[in-house]
Amino acid sequence: MGRHFTAVTFTMASKQLLLLRHAKSDWSSDAGSDFERPLSARGRHDAPRMGRWLADNGDLPDAVVGSPSARTTETIELVCAALGYDVERVIYDRRLYHASGEQIREIADAQLERRRRVLVVAHNPGMESALLAYCPATEAFDDGKLMPTCALAVVEWGGDGGGDARLRTLMRPSLL
Repeated sequence: MGRHFTAVTFTMASKQLLLLRHAKSDWSSDAGSDFERPLSARGRHDAPRMGRWLADNGDLPDAVVGSPSARTTETIELVCAALGYDVERVIYDRRLYHASGEQIREIADAQLERRRRVLVVAHNPGMESALLAYCPATEAFDDGKLMPTCALAVVEWGGDGGGDARLRTLMRPSLL
């Protein structure tokens, strides 16, 4: 069953983690390596849409942390421009480049110790693994994909910041 919710109230939760998979990359580019692969035209279209959706549905993240790969950096820049978030504040962490779900969780949890709302932008399959570790009952979209390119998962914890995480929203550009 596909998952997305039309109303998101970011201010209700004590802590929120926004997991965003990078936008669609261009496999036909002349990039010298996987790390250097840029976004495709679709990716450059989808990333600002997700940024605008975030801006329309809540407050700015307190921190944006991302993989320094070309496609992730480009995704972050487009999302931040749409959000009005200063791209100079972005934290690039090389450990997020093809990180496992456990590594993504370690990085996200460390940021959430000091901040209330953190946006992490990285790669699959680590993003799916991290989401399922936080919210094991998460179901994929109708097409069977959990975190397709540029998908955003909003994970939150209750008012006291403790307890189990819950999936507030799982959104993808095609639903906007």
